[in-house]
Amino acid sequence: MTKALILGSIGIGVAFFVKHVYATSSDTDIFFRLSVTVLAGLYAGLLFLIFVLPAISDGISRLIFSDPKGGSDDGDPMREARSLLAQGEYVEALESLRQVVMKEPDNRFAWAELAKVQLAHLDDPEGAEATLKEALGSQEWLEEDAAFFMFRISEVNLENLGDREKAIDVLRQVCEKFPDTQFSANATHQLRELGAL
Repeated sequence: MTKALILGSIGIGVAFFVKHVYATSSDTDIFFRLSVTVLAGLYAGLLFLIFVLPAISDGISRLIFSDPKGGSDDGDPMREARSLLAQGEYVEALESLRQVVMKEPDNRFAWAELAKVQLAHLDDPEGAEATLKEALGSQEWLEEDAAFFMFRISEVNLENLGDREKAIDVLRQVCEKFPDTQFSANATHQLRELGAL
């Protein structure tokens, strides 16, 4: 809403400026007329990129991924979040993803996407780590899901928070929790790379 108000105000200013230049300049002031025409065109292009293009891509996505029998697309609980992400509305997308994990706490992909948005778009590695820990502790996961969250927690600590010791500690927990599995082998390999073995 705020974005629309700001762009609307800018649009009014651009329209006033174009009208003023065309009303006060003579036919010989082609440079000024050309300049304001280009300015108006740039503004129209910006509006197209911000409002029209995302609406078109959302419509095409619905057309491609919708049920050919005419059913609703309620089967994808993350549709709204994806649409918001495509429009660059990261805080709103985060809220939408939070609603998904509240309704479907076993949706591993939604939890992972929630942490990814916090990390990649909101520059909040602490929040991403907290989300991953919340997901891990929210229920009993299958081994591969629990290991996934633990590896992501370790990665966030190492690469985004710069906390090598915490990352190592999480990898050691993977080895203890899942002995004699591929997850333990992967964690052991990463511990060797970090010089912790």
